[in-house]
Amino acid sequence: MINLVNMGKTLKSIIFFWILFLPVEGGILNAAIYSDTVRYLNPVFKNVDIQKDIVFGEVTNYEGRREKLLLDVYNPEGDIQTARPVIMWIHGGGFKPGNDKSQSYIVKISTEFAVRGYVCVSINYRVRNNPGEDKTGTLSDAIEDAMAGLNWIRNNSGKLNIDKGKIIVGGGSAGGMIAVNLCYKDNIFPAKWDKSGIVGLVNLWGSPDESLTLAKIDDSDPPTIIVHGNADKTVPYTNSEKLINELRINNVKHEIVTIEGAGHTPISHMDYFVKKIAEFLYGLILKN
Repeated sequence: MINLVNMGKTLKSIIFFWILFLPVEGGILNAAIYSDTVRYLNPVFKNVDIQKDIVFGEVTNYEGRREKLLLDVYNPEGDIQTARPVIMWIHGGGFKPGNDKSQSYIVKISTEFAVRGYVCVSINYRVRNNPGEDKTGTLSDAIEDAMAGLNWIRNNSGKLNIDKGKIIVGGGSAGGMIAVNLCYKDNIFPAKWDKSGIVGLVNLWGSPDESLTLAKIDDSDPPTIIVHGNADKTVPYTNSEKLINELRINNVKHEIVTIEGAGHTPISHMDYFVKKIAEFLYGLILKN
Protein backbone atom coordinates (compact mmCIF):
# COMPACT_ATOMS: atom_id res chain seq x y z
CA MET A 1 0.00 0.00 0.00
CA ILE A 2 1.37 3.39 -0.91
CA ASN A 3 2.15 5.67 2.05
CA LEU A 4 0.70 8.99 0.90
CA VAL A 5 2.14 10.91 3.86
CA ASN A 6 5.71 9.83 3.12
CA MET A 7 5.18 10.46 -0.59
CA GLY A 8 4.04 14.00 0.18
CA LYS A 9 7.10 14.63 2.33
CA THR A 10 9.39 13.31 -0.41
CA LEU A 11 7.70 15.48 -3.03
CA LYS A 12 8.09 18.57 -0.83
CA SER A 13 11.80 17.79 -0.38
CA ILE A 14 12.28 17.47 -4.13
CA ILE A 15 10.49 20.76 -4.80
CA PHE A 16 12.50 22.56 -2.10
CA PHE A 17 15.78 21.19 -3.48
CA TRP A 18 14.81 22.29 -7.00
CA ILE A 19 13.89 25.81 -5.80
CA LEU A 20 17.08 26.09 -3.76
CA PHE A 21 19.29 25.56 -6.78
CA LEU A 22 17.11 27.11 -9.46
CA PRO A 23 19.21 29.01 -12.07
CA VAL A 24 18.33 32.70 -12.17
CA GLU A 25 19.79 34.84 -14.95
CA GLY A 26 23.21 33.21 -14.90
CA GLY A 27 23.33 32.72 -11.12
CA ILE A 28 21.99 30.25 -8.58
CA LEU A 29 19.54 30.83 -5.79
CA ASN A 30 20.89 29.90 -2.37
CA ALA A 31 19.55 29.71 1.16
CA ALA A 32 19.78 33.50 1.60
CA ILE A 33 17.33 34.10 -1.22
CA TYR A 34 13.56 34.11 -1.51
CA SER A 35 12.32 31.56 -4.03
CA ASP A 36 9.23 33.24 -5.48
CA THR A 37 10.59 36.49 -6.96
CA VAL A 38 12.49 37.77 -9.98
CA ARG A 39 16.04 38.99 -9.56
CA TYR A 40 16.62 42.72 -10.33
CA LEU A 41 12.86 43.28 -10.28
CA ASN A 42 11.81 42.17 -6.79
CA PRO A 43 13.65 41.66 -3.49
CA VAL A 44 15.37 38.27 -3.63
CA PHE A 45 17.91 38.56 -0.81
CA LYS A 46 17.19 38.88 2.88
CA ASN A 47 20.34 40.68 3.99
CA VAL A 48 22.85 43.20 2.66
CA ASP A 49 26.54 43.44 3.50
CA ILE A 50 27.85 47.03 3.62
CA GLN A 51 31.55 47.89 3.33
CA LYS A 52 32.03 51.44 4.54
CA ASP A 53 34.51 54.26 4.06
CA ILE A 54 36.56 52.88 1.17
CA VAL A 55 38.94 55.53 -0.18
CA PHE A 56 38.50 56.02 -3.92
CA GLY A 57 40.41 59.25 -4.43
CA GLU A 58 42.17 62.24 -2.91
CA VAL A 59 41.47 65.78 -4.11
CA THR A 60 42.08 69.42 -3.25
CA ASN A 61 38.96 71.20 -2.07
CA TYR A 62 37.97 74.82 -2.65
CA GLU A 63 39.88 75.87 0.48
CA GLY A 64 43.09 74.35 -0.85
CA ARG A 65 43.08 71.46 1.61
CA ARG A 66 43.57 67.82 0.64
CA GLU A 67 40.47 65.70 1.08
CA LYS A 68 39.93 61.95 0.83
CA LEU A 69 36.91 60.75 -1.12
CA LEU A 70 35.06 57.83 0.46
CA LEU A 71 32.45 55.37 -0.72
CA ASP A 72 30.32 52.53 0.65
CA VAL A 73 29.59 49.25 -1.17
CA TYR A 74 26.28 47.41 -0.72
CA ASN A 75 26.35 43.71 -1.60
CA PRO A 76 23.49 41.21 -1.49
CA GLU A 77 24.63 38.84 1.25
CA GLY A 78 25.24 35.30 0.08
CA ASP A 79 25.15 36.14 -3.63
CA ILE A 80 27.37 33.94 -5.79
CA GLN A 81 26.47 35.45 -9.15
CA THR A 82 29.13 37.32 -11.09
CA ALA A 83 28.85 39.99 -13.80
CA ARG A 84 26.16 41.80 -11.83
CA PRO A 85 24.85 45.26 -12.72
CA VAL A 86 26.00 48.10 -10.46
CA ILE A 87 24.32 51.34 -9.41
CA MET A 88 26.40 54.32 -8.31
CA TRP A 89 24.31 56.53 -6.00
CA ILE A 90 25.11 60.21 -5.39
CA HIS A 91 23.70 61.92 -2.30
CA GLY A 92 21.99 65.31 -2.12
CA GLY A 93 22.25 68.24 0.25
CA GLY A 94 22.48 71.38 -1.84
CA PHE A 95 26.24 70.94 -2.42
CA LYS A 96 26.76 72.05 1.22
CA PRO A 97 28.32 70.21 4.18
CA GLY A 98 25.89 68.25 6.32
CA ASN A 99 25.05 65.30 4.07
CA ASP A 100 27.21 62.55 2.63
CA LYS A 101 26.99 58.99 1.32
CA SER A 102 25.19 57.97 4.53
CA GLN A 103 22.20 60.23 3.79
CA SER A 104 19.15 58.29 4.98
CA TYR A 105 17.31 57.89 1.68
CA ILE A 106 20.55 56.98 -0.13
CA VAL A 107 21.15 54.21 2.43
CA LYS A 108 17.54 53.07 2.02
CA ILE A 109 17.51 53.01 -1.78
CA SER A 110 20.96 51.39 -1.95
CA THR A 111 19.66 48.65 0.32
CA GLU A 112 16.45 48.29 -1.69
CA PHE A 113 18.39 47.61 -4.88
CA ALA A 114 21.03 45.43 -3.23
CA VAL A 115 18.32 43.05 -2.01
CA ARG A 116 17.15 42.90 -5.63
CA GLY A 117 20.59 41.61 -6.67
CA TYR A 118 22.38 44.81 -7.70
CA VAL A 119 25.69 45.93 -6.28
CA CYS A 120 25.26 49.51 -5.07
CA VAL A 121 28.04 52.03 -4.50
CA SER A 122 27.34 55.27 -2.64
CA ILE A 123 29.96 58.00 -3.06
CA ASN A 124 31.02 61.25 -1.45
CA TYR A 125 32.06 64.33 -3.42
CA ARG A 126 33.42 67.80 -2.67
CA VAL A 127 30.97 70.29 -1.19
CA ARG A 128 31.27 73.97 -0.21
CA ASN A 129 29.97 76.27 2.50
CA ASN A 130 28.76 78.76 -0.12
CA PRO A 131 28.18 76.81 -3.35
CA GLY A 132 26.17 79.66 -4.90
CA GLU A 133 29.26 81.88 -5.06
CA ASP A 134 30.75 79.68 -7.78
CA LYS A 135 28.12 77.33 -9.18
CA THR A 136 30.26 76.21 -12.12
CA GLY A 137 33.24 75.42 -9.90
CA THR A 138 31.06 73.64 -7.35
CA LEU A 139 29.39 71.50 -10.00
CA SER A 140 32.63 70.80 -11.87
CA ASP A 141 34.35 69.55 -8.70
CA ALA A 142 31.39 67.30 -7.89
CA ILE A 143 31.19 65.86 -11.41
CA GLU A 144 34.93 65.21 -11.44
CA ASP A 145 34.61 63.33 -8.14
CA ALA A 146 31.68 61.31 -9.50
CA MET A 147 33.81 60.39 -12.52
CA ALA A 148 36.54 59.24 -10.12
CA GLY A 149 33.94 57.06 -8.41
CA LEU A 150 32.88 55.65 -11.76
CA ASN A 151 36.50 54.87 -12.64
CA TRP A 152 37.00 53.17 -9.26
CA ILE A 153 34.01 50.95 -9.98
CA ARG A 154 35.42 50.00 -13.37
CA ASN A 155 38.90 49.36 -11.99
CA ASN A 156 37.49 47.12 -9.28
CA SER A 157 34.90 45.31 -11.38
CA GLY A 158 36.60 41.95 -10.82
CA LYS A 159 36.64 42.28 -7.04
CA LEU A 160 33.06 43.54 -7.03
CA ASN A 161 31.86 40.78 -9.37
CA ILE A 162 30.12 43.32 -11.57
CA ASP A 163 29.72 43.84 -15.30
CA LYS A 164 31.30 47.21 -16.10
CA GLY A 165 29.12 47.29 -19.19
CA LYS A 166 26.01 47.49 -16.98
CA ILE A 167 26.47 50.63 -14.92
CA ILE A 168 23.57 52.77 -13.72
CA VAL A 169 24.11 56.24 -12.25
CA GLY A 170 21.57 57.63 -9.81
CA GLY A 171 21.31 60.58 -7.49
CA GLY A 172 18.92 62.68 -5.45
CA SER A 173 18.51 66.47 -5.46
CA ALA A 174 22.05 67.87 -5.84
CA GLY A 175 23.15 64.30 -6.49
CA GLY A 176 20.59 64.07 -9.26
CA MET A 177 22.03 67.22 -10.82
CA ILE A 178 25.50 65.70 -10.68
CA ALA A 179 24.19 62.47 -12.21
CA VAL A 180 22.44 64.34 -15.03
CA ASN A 181 25.58 66.27 -15.91
CA LEU A 182 27.79 63.20 -15.57
CA CYS A 183 25.63 61.15 -17.92
CA TYR A 184 24.78 63.80 -20.52
CA LYS A 185 27.89 65.97 -20.73
CA ASP A 186 30.69 65.18 -23.16
CA ASN A 187 34.32 66.19 -22.85
CA ILE A 188 34.30 68.29 -19.68
CA PHE A 189 37.57 66.70 -18.69
CA PRO A 190 38.96 65.28 -21.94
CA ALA A 191 41.83 63.42 -20.32
CA LYS A 192 39.58 61.62 -17.83
CA TRP A 193 36.13 61.55 -19.36
CA ASP A 194 34.69 58.11 -20.05
CA LYS A 195 30.96 57.39 -20.02
CA SER A 196 31.29 53.86 -21.42
CA GLY A 197 29.17 51.22 -19.76
CA ILE A 198 26.50 53.59 -18.45
CA VAL A 199 23.20 52.02 -19.46
CA GLY A 200 20.78 54.04 -17.34
CA LEU A 201 20.23 57.18 -15.28
CA VAL A 202 18.01 57.53 -12.20
CA ASN A 203 17.24 61.18 -11.44
CA LEU A 204 15.55 61.67 -8.07
CA TRP A 205 14.06 65.19 -7.84
CA GLY A 206 17.33 66.64 -9.18
CA SER A 207 16.65 68.08 -12.63
CA PRO A 208 18.96 71.12 -12.83
CA ASP A 209 18.10 74.56 -14.11
CA GLU A 210 20.34 76.30 -16.65
CA SER A 211 22.69 77.67 -13.98
CA LEU A 212 23.61 74.12 -12.93
CA THR A 213 23.67 72.52 -16.35
CA LEU A 214 26.92 71.82 -18.16
CA ALA A 215 25.34 69.22 -20.42
CA LYS A 216 23.55 69.06 -23.74
CA ILE A 217 21.40 66.02 -24.41
CA ASP A 218 21.91 63.98 -27.58
CA ASP A 219 20.68 60.63 -28.84
CA SER A 220 23.70 58.76 -27.41
CA ASP A 221 22.74 59.56 -23.82
CA PRO A 222 21.49 56.80 -21.49
CA PRO A 223 17.84 55.95 -20.88
CA THR A 224 16.53 58.04 -18.01
CA ILE A 225 13.90 57.70 -15.32
CA ILE A 226 12.94 60.76 -13.27
CA VAL A 227 11.10 60.76 -9.94
CA HIS A 228 9.71 64.15 -8.90
CA GLY A 229 6.98 65.56 -6.70
CA ASN A 230 4.88 68.10 -8.58
CA ALA A 231 4.69 70.37 -5.51
CA ASP A 232 8.46 70.59 -5.07
CA LYS A 233 9.46 74.12 -4.04
CA THR A 234 13.20 73.40 -3.82
CA VAL A 235 13.78 71.95 -7.29
CA PRO A 236 10.77 72.95 -9.41
CA TYR A 237 8.86 70.18 -11.15
CA THR A 238 8.98 72.29 -14.31
CA ASN A 239 12.72 71.52 -14.48
CA SER A 240 11.84 67.87 -15.01
CA GLU A 241 9.19 68.71 -17.56
CA LYS A 242 11.79 70.63 -19.57
CA LEU A 243 14.26 67.78 -19.24
CA ILE A 244 11.69 65.23 -20.40
CA ASN A 245 10.94 67.39 -23.42
CA GLU A 246 14.65 67.46 -24.35
CA LEU A 247 14.89 63.69 -23.97
CA ARG A 248 11.84 63.27 -26.19
CA ILE A 249 13.24 65.56 -28.88
CA ASN A 250 16.50 63.62 -28.90
CA ASN A 251 14.82 60.19 -28.92
CA VAL A 252 16.29 59.13 -25.57
CA LYS A 253 14.23 56.47 -23.79
CA HIS A 254 12.70 58.04 -20.70
CA GLU A 255 10.01 57.84 -18.06
CA ILE A 256 8.83 60.30 -15.42
CA VAL A 257 7.28 59.13 -12.16
CA THR A 258 5.23 62.05 -10.86
CA ILE A 259 4.43 62.04 -7.15
CA GLU A 260 1.17 63.99 -6.97
CA GLY A 261 1.14 66.74 -4.35
CA ALA A 262 4.59 65.83 -3.02
CA GLY A 263 7.34 68.27 -2.18
CA HIS A 264 11.09 67.80 -2.22
CA THR A 265 12.54 64.39 -1.27
CA PRO A 266 9.25 62.45 -1.10
CA ILE A 267 10.68 59.46 0.78
CA SER A 268 7.27 58.48 2.19
CA HIS A 269 6.51 57.29 -1.37
CA MET A 270 9.71 55.24 -1.68
CA ASP A 271 8.01 51.85 -1.91
CA TYR A 272 6.07 53.10 -4.91
CA PHE A 273 8.88 54.75 -6.83
CA VAL A 274 11.46 52.04 -6.06
CA LYS A 275 9.12 49.58 -7.77
CA LYS A 276 8.79 51.89 -10.79
CA ILE A 277 12.57 52.37 -11.00
CA ALA A 278 13.15 48.61 -10.69
CA GLU A 279 10.77 47.95 -13.57
CA PHE A 280 12.49 50.56 -15.75
CA LEU A 281 15.98 49.26 -14.99
CA TYR A 282 14.96 45.62 -15.41
CA GLY A 283 14.24 46.25 -19.09
CA LEU A 284 17.61 47.93 -19.53
CA ILE A 285 19.50 45.13 -17.80
CA LEU A 286 17.84 42.46 -19.94
CA LYS A 287 18.51 44.47 -23.09
CA ASN A 288 22.19 44.93 -22.28
